[in-house]
Amino acid sequence: MGKVGIVGVGNMGESILKALLKSRIKKDDLCFAEAKKEKALSIGKTYGIRQVKKIAELTKQSDLVVVAVKPQDASKILPDIASSMDDSKILVSIMAGITISNILSLSGRPLKIVRMMPNIAVKVNQGVIGIAAGTDVAGEDVARIKALFSCLGLTIELGEELMDAETSLGGSSPAFFLLFLEAMIDAGVKIGIPRDKSKAISMQVIKGTVAMLEEEQIHPALMREMITSPGGTTISGLAALEDRAFRGIVIEAIERACQRARELSL
Repeated sequence: MGKVGIVGVGNMGESILKALLKSRIKKDDLCFAEAKKEKALSIGKTYGIRQVKKIAELTKQSDLVVVAVKPQDASKILPDIASSMDDSKILVSIMAGITISNILSLSGRPLKIVRMMPNIAVKVNQGVIGIAAGTDVAGEDVARIKALFSCLGLTIELGEELMDAETSLGGSSPAFFLLFLEAMIDAGVKIGIPRDKSKAISMQVIKGTVAMLEEEQIHPALMREMITSPGGTTISGLAALEDRAFRGIVIEAIERACQRARELSL
């Protein structure tokens, strides 16, 4: 994709920068702009990446401009970016809730735009990244962007109408899972297992289950049946979950998160 410029190197912007470096993109092909002076100095010193103080200048020097600022800052920085964009450049936005049409409106001119919604696990290159492209972005460009950011985790191309759904399922669900994991650990403590050992057991249960699903290529329901013996311990626990509509609660949580994402979309 040529040269990449990142506008905003907060948690997500820095994660993207680190991943791109790990994917063997040359430092000379990366640059960044960051409003916070201390953060900018830290990034430059830590990664040896060139800072460009003016956003319009960063755009001129980049083939791909990654916008990783907070959504409320969109109206401030998009006009500067747009002023130096041309048909050869692509803007990649990871601003939550800012639609392609909103970006175009704030920019005040036609642009090639790709939206990406990464989740927190991109920090360890195991994230989920939803991708939606504007109509002006060619299929081969989308494919190259997916390949470029595959170093962050699983890239999934979606229609923009599904980006709020991806925000809830991909972005919010880790928090729901973590609450379940906390409950597992607490349950271990309640039945007499020391907390550190309960945590170790619970985390390995999750790791091993996911690894087996991936390696064996089996459906979760089939694996659950493999574990569940007639009249055994597992069915007793599953019955308790079903008594409290466990699956329904999980579905409702994701639906509510999706609804809220739609409410917050600009």
